[in-house]
Amino acid sequence: MGSQEPIHILLVDDRPENLLALEAVLESEQYNLVKATSGEEALRCLLKDEFAVIILDVQMPGMDGIETAKLIKARDKTKDIPIIFISANSKEAEHLFAGYSAGAIDYMVKPFIPQILKSKIEGFVEMYLTNKKHKTQSMLLQQKTQELEKANQELIKAKEAAEIAAKAKTEFLAMMSHEIRTPMNGVIGMVDLLMETELKEEQLEYTEIIRKSADALVTVINDILDFTKMESGKMEMEEHPFELQNCIKEVFSLFSMEAGKKDLELVYFIDEAIPPIIYGDMARLRQVLINLISNAVKFTHQGGVYLMVSLRERAEDGSLMIEFAVKDTGIGITPDKQNRLFQPFSQLDSSMTRKYGGTGLGLAICKSLVEMMGGSINVESTEEKGATFIFTIRTSEPESDDGMMGMGDDLLVSLPSAKDEEPLILVVDDHPVNQKLMVSMLGKLGLRAEVAEDGRQAVDKIRANPVYRLIFMDLQMPVMDGLEATALIREMQPQGYRPVIIAMTANVMEGIRSRCREAGMDDYISKPVNMKSVKEILMKHPVPAQSKGLQTSDANSM
Repeated sequence: MGSQEPIHILLVDDRPENLLALEAVLESEQYNLVKATSGEEALRCLLKDEFAVIILDVQMPGMDGIETAKLIKARDKTKDIPIIFISANSKEAEHLFAGYSAGAIDYMVKPFIPQILKSKIEGFVEMYLTNKKHKTQSMLLQQKTQELEKANQELIKAKEAAEIAAKAKTEFLAMMSHEIRTPMNGVIGMVDLLMETELKEEQLEYTEIIRKSADALVTVINDILDFTKMESGKMEMEEHPFELQNCIKEVFSLFSMEAGKKDLELVYFIDEAIPPIIYGDMARLRQVLINLISNAVKFTHQGGVYLMVSLRERAEDGSLMIEFAVKDTGIGITPDKQNRLFQPFSQLDSSMTRKYGGTGLGLAICKSLVEMMGGSINVESTEEKGATFIFTIRTSEPESDDGMMGMGDDLLVSLPSAKDEEPLILVVDDHPVNQKLMVSMLGKLGLRAEVAEDGRQAVDKIRANPVYRLIFMDLQMPVMDGLEATALIREMQPQGYRPVIIAMTANVMEGIRSRCREAGMDDYISKPVNMKSVKEILMKHPVPAQSKGLQTSDANSM
């Protein structure tokens, strides 16, 4: 306590000899003893300094101790200072009651015992120091609380600003996705149609180059959009039953020509313990396999690429852990560079980027997708000896094969052949190229379709003549968008008439599929639309056979 300022103690007595006696008992370097000979003088001392304790004589001329104590307790600044009364009056009980009523905390009778007085003063001083310490801590705590509140307010503002920026980013990406994919839809679709016409060899070669370049551009666009959705945690998984072998066959068919040109083996093996039909997100699994096998073929110049699929675990809850190992005999990867493989926008070196191309997003996307499917991914590789990418997914075996209905190698659609019959399909799109593309694709499949330029026109056509069984509905259109048009169609459709409505959009942002379902749509097709995706939709939602009188009652009831 030597480093602290002396503690003030107020001694109040009208007789100087009593003050000297008190001073002799309490004298210490720790204390600053302030003496007052009257109540008035004591009150003046209290205005100047802060006191730990007051020793107050009861019987004094003028303002006595009881009255002085009442005035001390009446002031906010001094009301908490402990007061010890000292009195020589023999009427002890009466003075005790009066002293405690005035606010005294203790009472001593003259002549007092010095050791007892000193001990009491030490106790009150200790209480004073403890209270002072608590007040200091309370002030610091209050100050820290205010600082934290201010920091929280700043964090809330920063969070709100980040959310606004994220929303703006999402909306911008949705808009850019639509603006980029819409013309790409026309390019790829028209090239598909062009390739089905009679072309000279040179023309066919040019057309194939256009198609490959368009596909490469779409791949880059998809990678950037997928990575952005994953980065913001907005990637959606769509699980349904599918045939694993068919999925792998589709992937291998994409690379069979390129592997053949390089004289590479392209082989896969599936563990017999794996059920033929599993439950999961086939599109995302296919995306991972395409990326890994594409890289394997790209970086392998002799030997082959091999895919081994095995059952790692069958849990008690029925879930399956399936392992996929993609092995190649290519250039391999040095151990010191393997940790960079799954980082976004990362290439092993700049020369490789120039030689092989790519955005550096593929493996980062694979890692995110595999983790979303409940698995993990790693690589085993030695330079010049090839690489093996191993990943796992958590899936399950469906209880029945109901979800596989409609799958098959052939497109089984019952179609009207007579040209004079009314079309069963309505294409709703504001873009002239997309209109012509969809009508042409459907025409190649033997289907006739009508066109509506926006949602309002589609609603009017259906209200006037509810014969359409399948509606391809774009989402972003002027006048009335696809979601609003679908909701209106569902509201006004008569009993017994419910057309299948397929969302058709370039918007790939989070939540779009759930919004489509909420509006009443049955399925979803993403732009750029190609012949394969149209066939898949028609296999899932076959157009029923038409007879001329089929919709008469529906039309009359409208």
